[in-house]
Amino acid sequence: MLISGVGRGVGGVMAIYREHLASYRKNAPELVLLHGWASDSSIWRPQLATLRRDFHITLIDLPACGRSDALADGSDPDAYVDALLPLLPAQAIYCGWSLGGMLATRLAVRFPERVQALICLASNAVFVADADWSAAMPSQDFEHFSRLVANKPRAGLRRFELLQLHGDSLAHLLSVQLEQISIEPRQEHLSSGLSCLQGIDNRQALAKLHCPCLHVFGEEDALVPAAAAAEFARRYPAHTEQTIAGRGHLFFLADEGDFCALLLSYCRSLGFVADDVPVVLNKSDIGRSFSRAAESYDGAALLQRRVADRLVEYLSERLGGPVLDLGCGTGYGLPALQSRMQGKPLVAVDLAQGMLRQAADRYSDVADYFVCGDAEDLPLANNSIETLFSSLALQWCENLPGLMFEIERVLKPGGHARIATLGPDTLHELRSAWAKVDSYVHVNQFAERSALEEAIEGAGLVLEHWDEATEVMFYERLSELTGELKNIGAHNVNGGRRGGLTGRQRLQALVRHYEGFRDVRQKLPASYQLWYISLAKK
Repeated sequence: MLISGVGRGVGGVMAIYREHLASYRKNAPELVLLHGWASDSSIWRPQLATLRRDFHITLIDLPACGRSDALADGSDPDAYVDALLPLLPAQAIYCGWSLGGMLATRLAVRFPERVQALICLASNAVFVADADWSAAMPSQDFEHFSRLVANKPRAGLRRFELLQLHGDSLAHLLSVQLEQISIEPRQEHLSSGLSCLQGIDNRQALAKLHCPCLHVFGEEDALVPAAAAAEFARRYPAHTEQTIAGRGHLFFLADEGDFCALLLSYCRSLGFVADDVPVVLNKSDIGRSFSRAAESYDGAALLQRRVADRLVEYLSERLGGPVLDLGCGTGYGLPALQSRMQGKPLVAVDLAQGMLRQAADRYSDVADYFVCGDAEDLPLANNSIETLFSSLALQWCENLPGLMFEIERVLKPGGHARIATLGPDTLHELRSAWAKVDSYVHVNQFAERSALEEAIEGAGLVLEHWDEATEVMFYERLSELTGELKNIGAHNVNGGRRGGLTGRQRLQALVRHYEGFRDVRQKLPASYQLWYISLAKK
């Protein structure tokens, strides 16, 4: 239920899981992400929200991993490549971790016209050392590990986890992240995967590559020694090598921000990615802001409750399950959804862990699942949701095409989405007052209707209804409005905002300019442009 995607058949021999995630930039390059042994495509989840700004992403579960079935001969590396080929873009940048990098290298040699650039993370030319290449895992260590995996797979996987964490300065954080990602290797196929890893020899292949190549290593990696970087530099002078200090085999996971910046910088240097696109909404800031406001939210969220109540009126009297409350916040809408449900389950998803904890504490007997997730990258299966309900959450998404593709992906055929969101005229009084003070962005900016409509159409969703309403809240003092925005977590999270504290004189100027909006009742208004949108999946 909570695992995204489905397997797709290839040639009748096996099924390979493939998921394609669209960037909000139409002309973005294709990026294929390939995971390592005893892993699956879920390992890339922490990076996706950032990478989707600049890339169309193809995620693959390698043969015998995750949601992909096993090969007839899982020890043949070229059989892996042949199985993947029908599902891969005509041209793409390839980023592979460990085994994934070694397979991407073989693909680049065999099909050079399909690989624009190769980025290998903690990936060696050979995994097992020999007399010609000593910067790899000693053969006796590999044999011992292989026997452990064959005889006691759980113990082998635990040993592998420790090796991945070994020497890493962020080992504790990585351990928590691995647990949250919840990768569950299929133990019956682990040995064939090791055979594939042992059988790959890319020493000659690497010398034949003509595409740009970047090899990144962890200084403390216990599986792919950092000494391999020097070996690569000596044998393949046309390639680029980089070593990350103090990091192990999973350096890209805990430092996802640094990793994404490294990948983007390299691709920009090659001309594949345009210059920096300004970040309008920062998802990390959004999640932290709403988490901090979890305890004060309900006391200040009068408008949010009013909107949720109205959105419920757009629902059918009886809902078949599963039902998703996307951006559930502290769970206010869950009882109303449950009261209309004929089937189960009811799934509550929110970006902010603090909000989700509040919802789970209060409504554990109402919803069946509480999931921390991003609306632009939902951790839900294809065609799994009958009704999607989302009240005042989706305005915090910037990648509108990606958002609508995700909604279309998780909805069942014939399923519906009922959405309440904010238009760009929201808080225009506050925006106008600030504009008279300085040129910084002080008020959250929301998408134009045309951008939303284009994203809906591009995802293939049917727009059934679009109703607009204006809600105006009134205050005695401006500080009541700004305090309320802070208490619900909706303070400014846009790029272009001013850093540091706002000075006293600037605040006094803001108050003075906002006073011009006082009405005949001597109240200060704050207007909200509300859109109630009904969508259907064909």
